[in-house]
Amino acid sequence: MKQTIPFPRLRLGSVVTLALTAFLVTACAVDGYDDNERFTTVTGQTLESPDADAITITPDATGAKQTITWPLVSGAGGYLVSLYDVTDDANPVTVFADSLVDGTTLTVKRAEDTNYKLAIKTAANEKANNKGSETPSEKLFTTFTSTFASIPSGTDLTEYFTTNPAPADSASVDLCYDLEAGGTYTMSGALEPGLNKITLRCTNKKNKPTITFTGDKAGFVVNAGLTLKNIDFDCAQSTAPFIAGDASPKATEVSGAYVIYDKLNIQNCKIDNLTNYFFYDNKKTWYVEYLIVNNCLVHLTPNKTYDAIFWLNKGRGSLLNFTVSNSTFYETGANDYKYFYQCGGRPKNIKYALANTNYENSTFYHVAWNGQWGNYNGLAGQSTSYWTMTNCIFYDCSPSGVARRFLAGRQNQPTATFLNNTYMHKDGTFDDPTGYDNTGTDIKADPQFKDPENADFTISGTSQVSLGTGDPRWLPTTK
Repeated sequence: MKQTIPFPRLRLGSVVTLALTAFLVTACAVDGYDDNERFTTVTGQTLESPDADAITITPDATGAKQTITWPLVSGAGGYLVSLYDVTDDANPVTVFADSLVDGTTLTVKRAEDTNYKLAIKTAANEKANNKGSETPSEKLFTTFTSTFASIPSGTDLTEYFTTNPAPADSASVDLCYDLEAGGTYTMSGALEPGLNKITLRCTNKKNKPTITFTGDKAGFVVNAGLTLKNIDFDCAQSTAPFIAGDASPKATEVSGAYVIYDKLNIQNCKIDNLTNYFFYDNKKTWYVEYLIVNNCLVHLTPNKTYDAIFWLNKGRGSLLNFTVSNSTFYETGANDYKYFYQCGGRPKNIKYALANTNYENSTFYHVAWNGQWGNYNGLAGQSTSYWTMTNCIFYDCSPSGVARRFLAGRQNQPTATFLNNTYMHKDGTFDDPTGYDNTGTDIKADPQFKDPENADFTISGTSQVSLGTGDPRWLPTTK
């Protein structure tokens, strides 16, 4: 099933212009010759814009950039290129406008799940007495993954995937299932895509559907990549992990370990009343290429004391690239997690030798309040292990020290990066991170949360506000 995307006419009075230098990546110059390397003799003409049907947009292998190419117009003095984000029909955004490009190729940043409108006009060439085109060529394109199937509101997703299993011959394809904006869904048990990598998403980022776990075993059990986007989850009725590796794995096996050469990618989700692990290895050795939590709000209510929120120690595996960014984790209740993240060690005979653990622009409130931030002796202190903790706010977390436990007690690590973090205890005192975070940028000031008892972590602390630290959703300028 293909996705139909309505594109509006732009109301330029409502757009917000972003800095062009932050968006443009490269542009290829032309030399005054046409495709046959003959110097142009077009003079005294009003030029046409490039043929819209011949404009191509090609993403790079990472998906972070896209190259725009258009046909040469003989006699052109360059091209005026504009790009608009038209994902929100009512509020189109100008990415950049009328940028003069001396070439026929432009590489720019690429945002996921975005609808774009491109406009190109041929610029005047005064030397050849050629006038620029009067109207631009326009092209609409999208970075949304093509929809494989749409699931109606009211569906039990556990039953749906049992009745409609993903095709066995599509394991290499990301199968994207669309949920209805504002819809309500349930999961009565584990959702197990097998060897298929799937995406569950809503294309409306502001009117998210809700998935309520109604069964004790409800959660995701994976052998391959999983992406969850723009969804609210209520996990209160489940005692299972949110995501777990398969207990009897069928995934890629390397030297007795099971590897997901893909992403567990959680974007713009609210995960409420999580009573168990966020990720659990099911006592098998798992290595996950990427686990990403971005722009999420995670409420932890553990029903007993658990080893870690992200737990890969029974099998001695690890997350090869682990990132929490622009997110909030907070915990309520009488129980706790011993660690935020615990893993075993370095993979053997697996193609990814580096390990990256990153916490960026996030807020952590009363998390691992009786435990420690990390335990990963097999990774800590290694020259190929990299640790990044920047612009984060920690309140009542890891009483023996966040930065210290982040580096597993190993001081002065050359592969560690720290910047502008707040390490505050509930009694109003602060960690001394010397020896671990040696930047001198740690903020010893109260972030002044607005109403943390009711999950409003809006800050008013001058130091944090001025530097924009913590989860961006709680900065007062965004309210």
